[in-house]
Amino acid sequence: MDPITNVKTQFRKEQWVHFIQECQKSGLTIKNWCSQNNMSEHAYYYWLRKIRESTCIEHLPAAQNDSSNPIVFAPLRVIEDTSPVHSPIIIHMANMDIEVGDGSSLRTLEMVLTALKKQC
Repeated sequence: MDPITNVKTQFRKEQWVHFIQECQKSGLTIKNWCSQNNMSEHAYYYWLRKIRESTCIEHLPAAQNDSSNPIVFAPLRVIEDTSPVHSPIIIHMANMDIEVGDGSSLRTLEMVLTALKKQC
């Protein structure tokens, strides 16, 4: 973009920042404010989006593609369950533990969940 276009764009952006602030301070709906100020709602929302986008870009940290500082994740410690009983569902609550073991019927599971729902 040439320097004149940059200056014009920045000037219009600053104008619209002022307009948007005035609209927000007025207490009017955007539709009413735009109507009273002979501006289109389309232009208002266009500039609102542009200003929000530029503000986000200005405040986001620059992307880092520095391969000399690779991202290092913390190691994850996996604890294997060595207990002889395998319970695929274990629910721990403040005053109770519920275990539903392998091979439980659908009816049993429904009854456990219904009872749990009544407790909560």
